[in-house]
Amino acid sequence: MSARAWIEVDPAALSHNAGVFRRAIPDDARLGILVKANGYGHGMVLAARAALAGGADQLMVVSMEEAVALRAAGLDAPILVVYPIDPAAVDDAVEADLEVSVSGVDSARGLLDRWTTSRSRARGARLRIHLEVDSGMGRGGVAPGDLASVAGGIAATAAADIVGVWSHLADGSDPARSADQRRVYEAALATMAARGLPVGTRHVAATEGVMCATAPAYDMVRIGLGFYGELGVGVDPSPALAGLAAELRPAMTVAARPVRLEWMPAGASIGYGGEWVAERPSRIATLPIGYADGWTRRYWPGASAIVRGRRVPLIGRVSMDSVCADVTDAGDVGMDDTVVLLGAQGAERITPVELARLRDSIPNEVFCAFGPRLERRMAGRDGGTPG
Repeated sequence: MSARAWIEVDPAALSHNAGVFRRAIPDDARLGILVKANGYGHGMVLAARAALAGGADQLMVVSMEEAVALRAAGLDAPILVVYPIDPAAVDDAVEADLEVSVSGVDSARGLLDRWTTSRSRARGARLRIHLEVDSGMGRGGVAPGDLASVAGGIAATAAADIVGVWSHLADGSDPARSADQRRVYEAALATMAARGLPVGTRHVAATEGVMCATAPAYDMVRIGLGFYGELGVGVDPSPALAGLAAELRPAMTVAARPVRLEWMPAGASIGYGGEWVAERPSRIATLPIGYADGWTRRYWPGASAIVRGRRVPLIGRVSMDSVCADVTDAGDVGMDDTVVLLGAQGAERITPVELARLRDSIPNEVFCAFGPRLERRMAGRDGGTPG
């Protein structure tokens, strides 16, 4: 059966984007790529393979389930679970050759307590931990005042190793705020060094921190949104990196084919509430994508689609399973025509930033909102979207 609405992903664009960030950081810095949240909606395994093909050294996810799925897909690259895991899963994490993170006193204590009685430790395995420092994000991390005791507790636990110390910028496009966080982070590193505690891989910068040059690469960077071809709403790269930022390529296209095409008379209304009314005889295409698929009601009014290389307005309230387009001026649109809702067709392009502004959000949410009913396809496969 052929899907009537789908997401097309270009793995070559993703690999290219990984290569762009590889060139944006020092040669001796590791390139970590975030493939959490189903690869920001692009497909986790596809994104992970493209990242590694583009030069990534490390994959990063948010949960054990995601990490185990990558291993089940045959990926043997280093994987870091950036959020604390359930201590009961520590054996599974070690046996899957994963690195884990602790984000506070309680998460460290729970993990270490479970590790002391684990079967993996009894067999001679080691637990590899990245210690998160709260440098001002406030969402996670060990408070600076607790750092020495948490790090010391890890170092004193048999077969447990600190292999990284990291933090996260609250606004990587803000130089002053980022500088304040860097000072807190580097003071934390100095505290650990003064006590003879290991630090391992240092990592702070994500997409904004790299491209806006608000944080050094240290030993590794963690690239999320930039890998998927976007910098974000209102994010301006530093002059030295503007050329590289311009090389990033979008990798996602969201498209559909009409399930209904009908001429409607002047005065006809479309959709719940009858809020859109035809001012002239209008040809209306019903597209099988709605808010259940992540095409939010916030996209009305304002969103467009592209068909036959021409922008057309999306009209009426977004329904659970459909949205309508006025294709009157797009020529002889047929049931087999591809309608692009995100991405490019011909010379026209609808960007994630454009959609993010309509929903008063960010491109990350635009990507991640697309649900599982939309089949993910690789560019160039049967049914792919024509350019």
